[in-house]
Amino acid sequence: MAEPDQPDAASSSSETERDYSNWMANLSEKLCCEPLKNIAIPGSHNSFTSSLDVKSGVAPGSPDTIRNLVHFFGNKAKEIVYKWSVNQSLTLTEQLDRGIRYFDLRVSSCLGKEDLHFVHGLFAGKVVDAMNEINTWLESHPKEVVLLDFNHLFDMQDTHHTQLTKQLMEIFGSKICPSIDVDGCALNILWENQWQVIVFYHNDIAHSNHNLWHGSMIPSVWPRTPEAPKMVNILEAYHTKGRNPDKFHVTQGVLTPTGTTILANIGRDLKSVCAIMAIRNLQFYLKDKTIGAKGVNIVIADFIELHDFVSSVLALNDR
Repeated sequence: MAEPDQPDAASSSSETERDYSNWMANLSEKLCCEPLKNIAIPGSHNSFTSSLDVKSGVAPGSPDTIRNLVHFFGNKAKEIVYKWSVNQSLTLTEQLDRGIRYFDLRVSSCLGKEDLHFVHGLFAGKVVDAMNEINTWLESHPKEVVLLDFNHLFDMQDTHHTQLTKQLMEIFGSKICPSIDVDGCALNILWENQWQVIVFYHNDIAHSNHNLWHGSMIPSVWPRTPEAPKMVNILEAYHTKGRNPDKFHVTQGVLTPTGTTILANIGRDLKSVCAIMAIRNLQFYLKDKTIGAKGVNIVIADFIELHDFVSSVLALNDR
């Protein structure tokens, strides 16, 4: 295999702002009849992190190293945590306009507060506000469909799950696609029923709520490495092994920094050290890929505006 591309001066440039706000509506008739699991869908990793609050407390799910760092060094440490926890610079509306249709969501209760919040290292915005933002966008884009993947649920009691699922039903209402046969989950069917929202929920409560798709229906390959060539090799290995053709599938084109990575780049951030390199190498990985029951489905990245990420994913639908 050829060596993955290395970043160059142009690699950090943002994607030329293109109108992908209606890309699903503009798909070919053939692809509109194809199950969504068989087409290429761009998504964002830790989709909500443009709303991270550097002044908030350390969030549940954070490793002990982060907790200890903040405990001993306070706000200065929080600034470092913030720089390495922000995965997106665009709001959810801006991401939707750029073509993002899959959202990677981590939710937690917050001690002393009624509202549920997004989390990654630190606390981010309210879940209810984000869902209302997405719903408002969908109102003016009736043929676009979003996939909401609630895959990390921290400090959530039964009452919190009830609260969250109730809010989702109240906000999206009849737009929610119930858990149906995955082969029947195609755009033409969704349009016919005016369904625009597919909710994946990684908790067994999904088994008793027909409006939720259980998280097991959307496996996700996380390379879990700070090294770009290793990321590509891991993704290739999983692709060669083959995905389950009866489920959705997420390819994570992301690099994960270690403590050593952060210490070696203490004055920098996730975007400059990891995201640019990850997208360039992800595009290398996608060069010979196709869509279909055994092909690429959902592809996610950090800082989705960088280096034609969305274009490179959507181009798979034209092959």
